[in-house]
Amino acid sequence: MTGKRQPVFTKKTLREQLAEILRTQILRAEIAPGERITEEEISKKYQVSRGPVREALRQLEEEGLISYVPYKGCLVKMLTHEEMSELYLIRSTLEGLAVRIYSGKMSQEGMNKLQQSIDDLQKAAKEKDLYEIVDADERFHSAIVEEAGCKKLFRLWKSLVGANTSTYYTMKNQGLMPYDVLGTNHQRMLELFKDRVDVETIVKAIADHYMVVPETLYNATQLEAEKEEINILA
Repeated sequence: MTGKRQPVFTKKTLREQLAEILRTQILRAEIAPGERITEEEISKKYQVSRGPVREALRQLEEEGLISYVPYKGCLVKMLTHEEMSELYLIRSTLEGLAVRIYSGKMSQEGMNKLQQSIDDLQKAAKEKDLYEIVDADERFHSAIVEEAGCKKLFRLWKSLVGANTSTYYTMKNQGLMPYDVLGTNHQRMLELFKDRVDVETIVKAIADHYMVVPETLYNATQLEAEKEEINILA
């Protein structure tokens, strides 16, 4: 891990800040896939006790971004098809619930937020900046949920932010990132809000938008397995 200026923490948000710092380092390849992360190293680097570090690592493990390996510590990992499917099913269901709450009738302010996120997403995709891609995508979907004005629903949905991060990280490292269509895919959903289509059409579009990702990973994994089997038989 590269050495940079030490961040300033507040006790109330220490765990969240540590988790965000590590998440950012992973997205920016400052921590590589399979690299070992230890409580002791992080504790010394940021001059904090091991308790918050342990909590932050546990949070990232729940998000699917790292895994604990006995006698080795925590390692950066990539999601399986099954893990990704489960996480995105929950996330898309909560998002669909939010849309149903306001019957798919998004305010102009909300649609403006979506458009700004899409513009930022397209720029980040051209530069293949994974951190900025994830940030823009998160703001896009956050605006959809925030429109419902339901704080408990938003907090529950927000708790799955790591699932989105882990998914993008996995797709990038598997060579499956669709940089050229990220903006278009999100613009298509915005157009549904603009056209005031029925709520179920929007909910289905959101579900399809999410679930095509684990399906893509599954197909790629199956294809790779078939190639390996052919090589063994050859």
